[in-house]
Amino acid sequence: MEWHIINHRDYIEGPFDSYEAALREACILGKETRAEPRVRRRARDFYVYRPPYDREERWQPEYWICTQAAAVAQGVPPEIFAQPLTESWH
Repeated sequence: MEWHIINHRDYIEGPFDSYEAALREACILGKETRAEPRVRRRARDFYVYRPPYDREERWQPEYWICTQAAAVAQGVPPEIFAQPLTESWH
């Protein structure tokens, strides 16, 4: 199963072989500093990761870690998966 990291308007990165791999990447992107990242399940195969408060940016967008099928079922337009990948921060 392929997992992706997106938000409401952009394709961030993917596909990943597993949810755990996608979550690790989201934590890197979000500059995670907490012992346990804030992740909640929104639907089957669709999780929302909230990165910590960033003093420089003050606000960071949440990352959606999901499969394409789960994202489409939640109303994400399928076209978002055709967007070019953004460059990683690492």
